[in-house]
Amino acid sequence: MKWVALLLFILVGIGATVAVRQNPRAVLAAAFLLGFLPFVMAPWHLMIAPYSIASWPGYVKGWEFGMIDAIAIACLIGIPKARSALPFKYVFLAYIAASTISVFLAPNFTIALSYPIQLARVFLVFAAVARISASPPGVKAVLQGLFVGLAYQAFVAIWAKLGGAVQTGGSFGHQNMLGFAAHMVFIPAFGLLLSGRWTRWALLGLICGTLVIILTASRATLVFAAIGLTITYLLSATSQWSTRKGLVGLASILAVGLSVPVIQASFAQRFELRGGSFGDEDEERAAFNRAARMLIADAPFGVGANHYVVVVNSQGYSQRAGVAWNSGSRATNVHNSYLLIWAETGFFGIISLAFLLISPMIASFIWAFRFRRSFQADLLIGIGGAFCAVILHSFYEWVMVTYHIQY
Repeated sequence: MKWVALLLFILVGIGATVAVRQNPRAVLAAAFLLGFLPFVMAPWHLMIAPYSIASWPGYVKGWEFGMIDAIAIACLIGIPKARSALPFKYVFLAYIAASTISVFLAPNFTIALSYPIQLARVFLVFAAVARISASPPGVKAVLQGLFVGLAYQAFVAIWAKLGGAVQTGGSFGHQNMLGFAAHMVFIPAFGLLLSGRWTRWALLGLICGTLVIILTASRATLVFAAIGLTITYLLSATSQWSTRKGLVGLASILAVGLSVPVIQASFAQRFELRGGSFGDEDEERAAFNRAARMLIADAPFGVGANHYVVVVNSQGYSQRAGVAWNSGSRATNVHNSYLLIWAETGFFGIISLAFLLISPMIASFIWAFRFRRSFQADLLIGIGGAFCAVILHSFYEWVMVTYHIQY
């Protein structure tokens, strides 16, 4: 069946290539899909793996290919190349190179190669979106896809809540993953609202993002989303003040005040059900971090991409660090993306990742202030604020390595 799916994806790619070459509207449709598909690939089974090990405990189960990859390739083939150079390509390629080098240190070469293959696919999507975003209509279409995708997740989350779920991850499967993904849509939507352009779409992203963040009942998601929003508002107000921004600020304060009882009730229900407290989770995270640091000290060049769980357990690091002996703890990664990537890809990997995250954040703020009179300035500030949230949140979550989040 998977070969039929692969053939279908290839045919979609061929058809999309022809369409985007001949019809400008097809380009906007492809742009919308590139924003929307990351939110539905898993539940709609739009990803297949010609080579896979389903039982592998790592975060990539094989050499995967999805509908979004086919559309990205179609855009790169069918849309004329933009005059401007692809930004951040060298830091992105450096991170792919670091991950590829680590493959040769891994016990299982073929399954370790799954992660560089995933990064290469994400790079294709990145290049396709960059090419589409050379025009404002392309930017708007990508944002529309992101907002509708987040709206879909909000609907799934609400449905789960009505069914009795205390914490919900939408169709992502886990609340932390959904909350993490929301940053890159929710916070730019706030920046767009401050600009006064595409207001209805911005409100859709903002309202759905708020619902998602509340329903996940995740401490880190809530705190870092608030930090991202605050940075966005302060920098936007500093860049160019307007009456609209003052009104949006007052409305935001009012919305936060109204949301506090709902948020408190969600967290109270969460910890009442678990029978624990915030301290219990913090102690577990500390044990994960100890195991990861011990592994890094013994293998500074990494143990191989997609191999953390196997090595940290098989070589006794989890046991010595005091990680609880249950499947929920031993079968998961350290809840820190940086420690995870450092342990797997070594010093070169963590340095290249740092540049990959920091470079677009700084560039967003620089270009926003350089063109502060353009409405795109507030959108850029929102994107920079979202990167701030993601960078900080990654100290508490490992999900940055999953294909959902990377797309």
